[in-house]
Amino acid sequence: MTVTINFYSDLLCFWGWVGQQHNDQVMPLCDDNVEWKHHCLDLYGNVPERMRGLGDGDKGYMKYAEITERLMARFDGLDVHPDLWRKVRPTSSLMPHQAVKAVAYVAGEKEAHDVERALREAFFCDARDISHFGVMKDVLSDLHLAVPDVMECLQSGHALATVYGDIKRAETDKVPGSPTWIFDEGRYRFFGQVDVESLAFAINKAAAKQA
Repeated sequence: MTVTINFYSDLLCFWGWVGQQHNDQVMPLCDDNVEWKHHCLDLYGNVPERMRGLGDGDKGYMKYAEITERLMARFDGLDVHPDLWRKVRPTSSLMPHQAVKAVAYVAGEKEAHDVERALREAFFCDARDISHFGVMKDVLSDLHLAVPDVMECLQSGHALATVYGDIKRAETDKVPGSPTWIFDEGRYRFFGQVDVESLAFAINKAAAKQA
């Protein structure tokens, strides 16, 4: 039997980016009978509203830029572009989440994982506004995934419906935030900054139980 790892994150969340890096380290350490499913959260579904909680006008964005840089400085290889949040201000994470869902539906979870990584790199490293449809499509094109079936999934609303389903599922699963890993029918729950070796050990333990 296969163990399904349900990974919840928001593409605009810097901690979600850290979680993505953890996944890239953990996946090679896991048994073959492990399946990864990526689920989205709407923590940044309305970015302007979120930033107003930190300050009016530019103040919220500038403060958040400083917070992001300070936290990311703790992680090797996760330097953020200086324009992030200062000049480049996405409006919502829901658009790029739809791209991930469309690719998962058409091409599979592995390809969706590649899209998720590429979108995060475009945002955090290159300061590209991945909430803009044109930018999102360019990222898909770079991966040769802006194919008719993927675009139809976006245009038909199927991808959006799947994003909404994830949001409701996160409420049901009581997901605490981004990133979160839930597997083995909820017996294992990891949240936030995790130890990669401990996560891999728990996953392989769950997989061995299912073997």
